[in-house]
Amino acid sequence: MKKLIGLSLLIAILGSGVVRETKVMAQTEYTWYNCRTREVFTPEKQAWCDRLFKLQNATYKVPKNLNSNPEYITVTLKNGRYQRQDNRFIVELVNQRGWLTFGDINNDGKEDAAVIFGVALDPNGKAIGTYLTAVLDIDGKRQALTPIKLGERIMLNGPIAIENDRIIIPFLTRTEVINRIYIVDGTTLRQSS
Repeated sequence: MKKLIGLSLLIAILGSGVVRETKVMAQTEYTWYNCRTREVFTPEKQAWCDRLFKLQNATYKVPKNLNSNPEYITVTLKNGRYQRQDNRFIVELVNQRGWLTFGDINNDGKEDAAVIFGVALDPNGKAIGTYLTAVLDIDGKRQALTPIKLGERIMLNGPIAIENDRIIIPFLTRTEVINRIYIVDGTTLRQSS
């Protein structure tokens, strides 16, 4: 099953670099590190990889089903993944360039994160939802907000970004790139109009 979710998300990731349009807002600087290499990390890379490790082993609110108004439960990921023993409920954090980012989302001067994860409700990967959530202050006490559903299998045209207290998702459709903006609204995210 892990391969099925990974494959579904990989297809979306591979599709994300196919088309480039000028409509996409440019992110000032996007940083991504490979935390599995063996070289001595720079202080910047070490800090970034420590944050990624915290996200991969954090507790998240996730939907119990893929309905439009789902009930939420909390799960703790281990190395970016949670799998119920019956293989009928799997949560996986997308750990690919462009699918998570760090920055200050709620204007408190602390480092937060915006992450995308997938939820699969069957071992064959037929029922999959893709969700966005924010994790506030990942270096101190972490609080994962209630996620918002992005779709089933989405494609991105570039990396997600945090700018001016907003999360920007550059969706790629068959005909255009659409930037959707999400903001923190209490303990959840909502799409900005």
